[in-house]
Amino acid sequence: MTLQQLRDFIAVVEHGGFRAAARALDVSQGGLTKSLARLEDEHGVALLARDAKGLTLTKDGEEFLHLAHATVLEADRASRWLYRTGARQQPSIALGLSIDPALRLASTVLNDFRGKNPSVALHVTQTVSSDLLLQLRDNRIEIALLRLPAGLPCEDLQVDMLYQGRPAILARTGHPLIAAKTVQELIRCDWIVVGSIPGRGEEDASLTELFDDTRLGRPRIAAYSSSLFDAVSMLMESDCLARLPEVVLEHPLVQGRLAAIAVEDPPRIYDIAMVRKAGRRLSREAQMLCAMIASYARIGGWLAAGLGAPRDRKPPERS
Repeated sequence: MTLQQLRDFIAVVEHGGFRAAARALDVSQGGLTKSLARLEDEHGVALLARDAKGLTLTKDGEEFLHLAHATVLEADRASRWLYRTGARQQPSIALGLSIDPALRLASTVLNDFRGKNPSVALHVTQTVSSDLLLQLRDNRIEIALLRLPAGLPCEDLQVDMLYQGRPAILARTGHPLIAAKTVQELIRCDWIVVGSIPGRGEEDASLTELFDDTRLGRPRIAAYSSSLFDAVSMLMESDCLARLPEVVLEHPLVQGRLAAIAVEDPPRIYDIAMVRKAGRRLSREAQMLCAMIASYARIGGWLAAGLGAPRDRKPPERS
């Protein structure tokens, strides 16, 4: 038994026959006849009597009509409650950002999005890529804009390349090694890492890549910071170094106080991607935000990066 069968039964009774009910419901008479026939056949109960005088309710049909009315009424009440409750709830989007897209994309795109969708609440998390991927897979965030780790297993993810970012070795203005030409000259410095302390047996990818390329061993880590601007403050007040996105230097709080050490063997350029959980259905608002992010990265974001057009290559091979 379905709600539609109950509605069909009530309509036939109220309109005095199948033809009039079909016209009122704007459905075919044959479909209406089959709907009521299935209802009777499924339960072995005759609800309608058909004779030369027309259509009448059986005794069982009279009793069932009261139940059908009550059921449809309650279903309609439940539907109205769901509609009202849903209308009261503020739509929201959980978004995760790593450093580069947070500085390059977030302020412009999120402001534009909020201007077009003032009723949508944005819940923004900023952390390193490894943490964002964990939160994405745990359904704590819906969309992540992040530096794409090398060799990322992505069979459960949808990965859309946005643009390329350029890392830099940052130091305070006036650092004694600000004119260094090679990474080798920096191996004895203390380094600050933005992110959580790696697990046992792991190393921070941002630095191991830099020093592995030159086969210099492991650098000395002075501090791990969960906050970019705490790390920047430490850089400004010490002789520590950090490998961070070059775009950090464009921030007004940093300009003139930090500088890039222009070594001859600089850190490798990396990919910034928009990552979602494959198969997860996004709300209309979240889909709009994704479209705006992709559009900005394609049209404007890469110009600021100074690295050429955004990446159109395929995401990493699924493993």
